Amino acid sequence: MAKTIYIDSTTMDGATGIIFEREPKVVYTGLEFLTEEDGSFLEEVSRLCGVHFLPRGRMPEVPLYGVPCLEVFASDGQGGWFAMSNHLREGAVCHIGRDLTVHLAAANRSELFNSMVADPDWRRKRLPGGPWPALPEDPGGRKGLAEKLGVPIPPPEDAADPGPLPQVFSSRAEAEREFAIQDVWTVLRQEKEPRFQVHAMMSPADREGRALVHFAAWREAYAGLMPEAVLAAHTLERCREALRWSSSRDTFVALDRENGDRVVGFGTLSYFARDFVSVPEAGEIVALYVLEEFQGNGLGRQLMESCLAWLPRPRVALFVLEGNQKAIGFYEHMGFRFTGHTIEERIAGETVTELEMVLEKSAG
Repeated sequence: MAKTIYIDSTTMDGATGIIFEREPKVVYTGLEFLTEEDGSFLEEVSRLCGVHFLPRGRMPEVPLYGVPCLEVFASDGQGGWFAMSNHLREGAVCHIGRDLTVHLAAANRSELFNSMVADPDWRRKRLPGGPWPALPEDPGGRKGLAEKLGVPIPPPEDAADPGPLPQVFSSRAEAEREFAIQDVWTVLRQEKEPRFQVHAMMSPADREGRALVHFAAWREAYAGLMPEAVLAAHTLERCREALRWSSSRDTFVALDRENGDRVVGFGTLSYFARDFVSVPEAGEIVALYVLEEFQGNGLGRQLMESCLAWLPRPRVALFVLEGNQKAIGFYEHMGFRFTGHTIEERIAGETVTELEMVLEKSAG
C-alpha cells in the first residue's frame, strides 16, 4: 500500500515539484482563499443569496485548517464558511458550520450559483443548521443578478468526483493529532547523506541561516580588501533586510545535515542581469558565499552549478571585488572570463571597484 505524505501547503514558497521512487500519495493540507473584487455586485449577492464572498484586501479571520487543503471563498453570514473540497475550480463545494461539521453544499460551484440565485429558500433546503433567515424574493433583483452571473450556468463536462469531504480542524496543531503533517522542506530533506547538501532556500531557518552566512562570510572574504568602515557597515540586520528580495525561486543554500541543517553557504541568482551588466541576454549570479571553515568541500561548485542549472539565459554574469584573487581563481575554474567592464560603488564613504566576469553557457 502506497504511503501517504501530508504536507502543509502554507509553508510552500511557490510551486514545488516532488518526485518519489515508489509514488506515495501526497495530500496538501491547510487553508487558502479565493477573493473577489469588492463592490455593489458582491453586496447584491450577499443580500439576495446569503453568500458573502471574500473581498480582496479585507481578509477576515478564518480559524480553519483542512485535510486536504481548503480553498475558502465565502461565508454564510452565520459563522460558517463555503469552501472547495479540493484544488479543482469545479470540485465539490462544502459548507463548514460553526462547530466545524462539514456537509456537501453542491457538486460544484455552477450548481451552487444556479441554486442560490433561483431559489430564495435554497439555504434551508441545502444547508444544515439554522434557522436560516428568509432571503428577499425580489424577482427583478434576482433576474439582474442571474444576468451578471450568466445563470443558469451549465454543469462542467469534466466536473470532479466529489469524493470524501475534507476533515476540518480549528488549527494545524489540532490536525496534527490525527495526521502526521510535515513542512515541505522536511519532506524534501529526508536523506541525511551526504553530509553537505544543496537545496532551494525554503524554511525560516534557511532564511536566517542565509543572513548569518552573508554577514560572516562577507567579512571573512573582504577583510584586508575593504576599508574597515565598509566592513562595519555590513551588519547582520542589513543582511536580514536583503532577504526581502530572496525566495526559493532564486536562492540555494548549502546545509550541514550532521549539524542540525546549519546553513554554511548560499548562492543567489537573477534570471535577468541588472542594467549595468555589459553583455546581452545574460542572467546573473548575484551572490555566492561559503563559510571559510567549510570551504574545500566542493560546496562553492555545487552552489554555482545549482544556480547555473536554473538560469535559462545563454550568458551568466557576475561581479568580483578587485583584488579578491581567491574568488577570481574559483570563477575562472568554473569557466568565467573577464570582460574588461568594471563598476564602482560608494559604500560608507569609500569607493569599491568590482570586475565583471561572464560565462558563455553555450561554450561550456
